[in-house]
Amino acid sequence: MIIKAIDTLGGLLLGRETYRRWHYKLAKRLAERQGFEVYKKQMIWQTDPEFVEARDKAKLRGIQGIPNDRSYTLLALARLVREIEGNFAECGSRYGKSSLFLLSGAGPQSAKRLHVFDSFEGLSDPGQDDIQTSGKSEWSKGDLAVPEDIVRRNLSEFGDRVVLHKGWIPERFGDVEDEEFSLVHIDVDLYEPTLAAVAFFYPKVKPGGVILCDDYGSADCPGAKKAIDEFFSDKPEKILSMTSGQSLVIKS
Repeated sequence: MIIKAIDTLGGLLLGRETYRRWHYKLAKRLAERQGFEVYKKQMIWQTDPEFVEARDKAKLRGIQGIPNDRSYTLLALARLVREIEGNFAECGSRYGKSSLFLLSGAGPQSAKRLHVFDSFEGLSDPGQDDIQTSGKSEWSKGDLAVPEDIVRRNLSEFGDRVVLHKGWIPERFGDVEDEEFSLVHIDVDLYEPTLAAVAFFYPKVKPGGVILCDDYGSADCPGAKKAIDEFFSDKPEKILSMTSGQSLVIKS
């Protein structure tokens, strides 16, 4: 309430646009002092109509999860593969925010379905490959758990375009054994489920389709990067490590 009142008063005294510019400069200075960086206001992805619509929809529903830059990447890649045959798959959904951006990027007229694989019980036990240089893992069994009914509710507008497969990876992958995919999103944080996911879906991704790993560039998830690097070490595709922390592979 106090912040909202200050914003309103600042807009009245300085003018809305002048106050917005001042607010940005202040936020930028404060962030730089702590070693952070705020999004550049001139980046046009922040005003992309499809992104703005999906972002506002997630905010209105209180759907938490991945930050804006990663959300936009998901939407943009889904848009990129609209003309490529195959459905979408996602391993790890948490609240369903990433799913929302994938389905929004596919377009309102799309017939593509999103197959979501999640235990809805949080993470499995971290293994030795998930241990950081500090000698411990960032994660414990059960972290990041979100009940299935919450995810289902958050994605209800998409109807039967969303198929939830509850279970520990990879036990439910057989449900889509005969399907092909144009986009696969892997966000499971740990080595074993990341490796299982990329190994299963790689041969099912159509040429020109994409495999995106959310955790590749995170120091909290060393196992995810290890799994992706190991799997693609003898494949023709190259891994693009992105500033958002995601990694991208385009199937050849």
